[in-house]
Amino acid sequence: MSEGGSVKRSRCFPAALLAVTALGAFNAAAQEPPLIRFGRGFAAEEQVWLMSARPELTPNQGKKYQLKQILFQANPERFQAFLAGELDGGTAPGLAVIFARAQGVDMKIVASVCLEAAGREWFSTTYMVKDDGPVRSAKDLKGGTVGVVGIKTATDLWARAGLLNASVVPDKDAKIFPMGFPGMGDAVRTGKINAGTFVEPFYSAEMARGGLRKLFTAVEAVGYDHELLDIWFGEKFLKAHPDTVRAFLADYVAVTKYYLANTAQAKRDLHKAGFVRTPLEIYLKNADWKRDPAARVDVASLDKLSKFMLEKLQWLEKPVDVRQMVDESYLPRQ
Repeated sequence: MSEGGSVKRSRCFPAALLAVTALGAFNAAAQEPPLIRFGRGFAAEEQVWLMSARPELTPNQGKKYQLKQILFQANPERFQAFLAGELDGGTAPGLAVIFARAQGVDMKIVASVCLEAAGREWFSTTYMVKDDGPVRSAKDLKGGTVGVVGIKTATDLWARAGLLNASVVPDKDAKIFPMGFPGMGDAVRTGKINAGTFVEPFYSAEMARGGLRKLFTAVEAVGYDHELLDIWFGEKFLKAHPDTVRAFLADYVAVTKYYLANTAQAKRDLHKAGFVRTPLEIYLKNADWKRDPAARVDVASLDKLSKFMLEKLQWLEKPVDVRQMVDESYLPRQ
């Protein structure tokens, strides 16, 4: 009897062990923090990239949320991925979110990344022409072509605003031509386009080459400082994981403040991690966009852009309630 009982116990032990192991694995999986699938871009998002390049700066990461950053070259692909259920949030120009909301997409802006702002200390997207060419002012673009990164993008809006300021009617008096940032410089130099759109790091690289001259900036085109890039989340994710988003944004604000206080070191870290391919010596000298340390959104500027899109460009069929589009309640309290 004793020997038989021992055999039964030995047979039961592996089964019990497997059950305990499976239960432990289940509990571990249940305790895994929610994953944020985050669609990012390739310019002006330094503090966002730093969250992955220097995760030790984000104490909540790995504990209250997991972060997977996914690179997209353009906003349409990013939004398509969101609509397909492949993203939870990401970065995008406020203008692009206005378009998305106008089409009924359930996303909200929760934080600012950077702004187009006037002042020598800030960079603003710049439209340039050949230094020795015939275009001396925006009026001279009549009959010409302006290169933008995409139709109905922020770069398109600024180009059209700059033309309208000079009484040049876009599409009638001047053409708008879409092309990538990397090819803008050569396109202007060879005469394929008469003016091009330049952001960092391409702006500094082209200025180092020489031969181009500033025509106007994004801020000069619209006449006021305004949101350039923002962080958005799907409304379903916000409702399902409010504490996750708060933890993420608490880290994001902390990293933003770190970046502003340690910009040179942060840029070195991003370059080393492969987020930036511009030669380091040029990247370190680049002027930067304005960034709010608390990541607060300039809602009034988005409202102005929305009205310009509706009234001047006829890009919207009806008004968009920008104040309902922005929700800053997930940001840390000031």
